[in-house]
Order: sequence, then C-alpha cells, then structure tokens
Amino acid sequence: TALLEMMIYHLPSPSTAQKYRVENLYEGPLDDAYANAIRNCDPEGPLMLYVSKMIPASDKGRFFAFGRVFAGKVSTGMKVRIMGPNYVPGEKKDLYVKNIQRTVIWMGKRQETVEDVPDGNTVAMVGLDQFITKNATLTNEKEVDAHPIRAMKFSVSPVVRVAVQCKVASDLPKLVEGLKRLAKSDPMVVCSIEESGEHIIAGAGELHLEICLKDLQDDFMGGAEIIKSDPVGSFRETVSRI
Repeated sequence: TALLEMMIYHLPSPSTAQKYRVENLYEGPLDDAYANAIRNCDPEGPLMLYVSKMIPASDKGRFFAFGRVFAGKVSTGMKVRIMGPNYVPGEKKDLYVKNIQRTVIWMGKRQETVEDVPDGNTVAMVGLDQFITKNATLTNEKEVDAHPIRAMKFSVSPVVRVAVQCKVASDLPKLVEGLKRLAKSDPMVVCSIEESGEHIIAGAGELHLEICLKDLQDDFMGGAEIIKSDPVGSFRETVSRI
C-alpha cells in the first residue's frame, strides 16, 4: 500500500534512529556497554528489550509480553532479568530472573513461533506474564549493572471514571479477575477499589471506557452481565494565589 511504501522509504531504520534516540531511551550512563549496544543496534551486544504491552492469550488468564528488542537477541528458553517500573539499580525490589518459555512474532493476524528474534524487531514472549504488570525492561541474566529503559509516557491521563458491579452477585470473582486482566492488557486503564467497596475503572475518555467495558464483559468475564454507573470526570483544584 501507499502508506507502507512511505514508511519504508521515509521512516528511519532502528540502526539509524537509535543513534540519536538512545539518550531518550536509556536511564543509565550514556557511555556504558548497554547504551552503546542500543546506540549501535548491536546484535552481538547485551540484550536490551522493552516490554510495552501485555496481550491476552487464548489460554485463560495468560498474557503475551509484547515489546521491542533494542540490542542483542532474545530466544526461547533464555533466562532474563526482568526490571519492573519500580526497579532501582542495585536493589532487588521489582526484579525477577525467569526463563522465556516461547518467543513469537506476529505476522498480521498470524502468530509464528521462532527460535530467536534479533534487535530492531518486535517480539511477543510466553512465560513472563506473572512477573510483569504492564511494562518492564529485560536483559541477560548476568547483566547485573544494566539500567532500565525509560517507561513510556502518554499524552493523556485516565481522568474519566465509571463504577462497575455484577448483575448477579455470584459473578463477583469473575469481575475481580476480569478487572485485573483489563488493567494488565491496557496501559491506559487504572482499576481500583474505593473505600465504599465500589470497583472503579478509569480511562482516557468515554469512548475508551466503552471499549474497556465491552472487553471486560465479553472477553474477560465470559459474557457475565455487569452494571455500570454514568461516567464521571476527575476534578482537581489548586491554589494559585493567597
């Protein structure tokens, strides 16, 4: 298509773009081995992979960890260090070491299992969903001095909220589990429980919430009916002058 051709001819390749984007990507020193591997898009360098999204799998309750390889190579069976969004270099909080069970690439609607995926490509991984909430940085097991890649920032915030409850009380466990899966699958969604016990979903707008509620009921709760409140915007006040 014309759009695809324009992308091929005019957008920079990973090896070109990462040379000038590394300073916006990497949180650590820009002269260490990891920054240099990202800068050079080095397939032989240490693995630097950013997981940006969790995608629901056909297996109930499981997710693909989807992200981009910035340096090195990720492969099936590989043991990786998982640095979550709350990880602080030198500490063990939000840090895990786990094996990747399977590496998958998406070809349109098709999924294809592959042995490994080199830098510059996107990849989906099986077996990490219990250790990643929404985003994370992956590197080789032994790269203990690596810093994480900066988390993505969104131009909009989850400011519109709805309260949800089950139409049938016995479906409450489905609602609780469904909300967990919804929050994991959409980086923009925030699910919480108020002091009153209400389950709240916050999204970027009314249309976004409509899509979320449909996914919650149809995909994550198996069609169990829910009751929702009218959407309400979040209000904040500040003092500008006393």
